[in-house]
Amino acid sequence: DASRTGWGAVCNDEKVNGRWRTEELEHHINYLELLAAFLGLKSLASDDENSSIILRIDNTTAISYINRLGGIQFPHLNNLSRSIWQWCEKRNIWLFASYVNTKDNCADAESRKINPDTEWELSDDAFNSIIHHFGRPEIDLFASRSNAKCIMFTSWKQEPDAYAVDAFTINWKYNFFYAFPPFSLVLKCLRKIIDDEATGILVFPHWPSQA
Repeated sequence: DASRTGWGAVCNDEKVNGRWRTEELEHHINYLELLAAFLGLKSLASDDENSSIILRIDNTTAISYINRLGGIQFPHLNNLSRSIWQWCEKRNIWLFASYVNTKDNCADAESRKINPDTEWELSDDAFNSIIHHFGRPEIDLFASRSNAKCIMFTSWKQEPDAYAVDAFTINWKYNFFYAFPPFSLVLKCLRKIIDDEATGILVFPHWPSQA
């Protein structure tokens, strides 16, 4: 499901959600509904192959573009639906979308969730100033798809296109990293950097009284 806040998807007991990127919010809700379906597939069906999946969606335009493998009226919807089917084709997945009333759509609540504990970031000006001095990092270790500063990123929870979930489960040594963690994790990050012999950019507050 999609709202103006974000997107959400549910499969059995698994639930995923996220916020929209700034540029995505410029699109009509029909596009966002179709994109939400794609992000849900990437999050919940990335390991599936040779299968059939039923998508329950409360937007008839999105349903039509999925079931008809595109359309001619709206090129941007056609391009997105083609991307969905190309993703499925690589995995031999067949899709069918059917209508569900909004009040019965269990993904509706997920699309409206906001988690302020994980959705923060440096301003672009501050980040650009940092990389001007230290170089451009290869991976953002504490991010989501809506605020990642690098193409490669690790997320707090299951996210489409994330390199991994939970930065502490991977070795930091092999990529020049960028990390803007919760302040409570700064010491854990420092220990991880030492243990992995890693090199990167760690952003944290300057608190002289804590020295």
